[in-house]
Amino acid sequence: MKKAARFFTLSLALAMFGSTAQAYESTAQVIKRQAPAGITTGFYGCIEDAGSDSIALAACQSAEKERQDARLNAAYKALLSTQRGTGKDTLVRAERAWLDFHSSSNAFESSLYGSETVSSFQVMQNEIFRLCERANALEAYLPIAKDQ
Repeated sequence: MKKAARFFTLSLALAMFGSTAQAYESTAQVIKRQAPAGITTGFYGCIEDAGSDSIALAACQSAEKERQDARLNAAYKALLSTQRGTGKDTLVRAERAWLDFHSSSNAFESSLYGSETVSSFQVMQNEIFRLCERANALEAYLPIAKDQ
């Protein structure tokens, strides 16, 4: 994880401070290589367009976080609608536990990485990836739940 964070930090720093070296991947390419399936192509385009503008980069991340959060909420509601009784209660408990994990992870990462701009980007990227991964998991459960 630290190696990936350092690589992201290096790539973001290069993008922010303008390197013309062709040997380095763009920030969007680094993120895409590390990202789970489900991150939108619009996000990568936004990151490319933002270049070294930290405000634009933050806006890209905020927009993707909203998209992934909406995707997660839709998957959760769809899955919840398929459940009855114990299954429904178990899903609600599982989602609450995941939300606690997600919140605790954000708090830990914020304390670990610090408050510098590049660190904030890393914390937000990790949050976006967790939302995406959880949405992926819930979406994968849907066909199974519908077949029962």
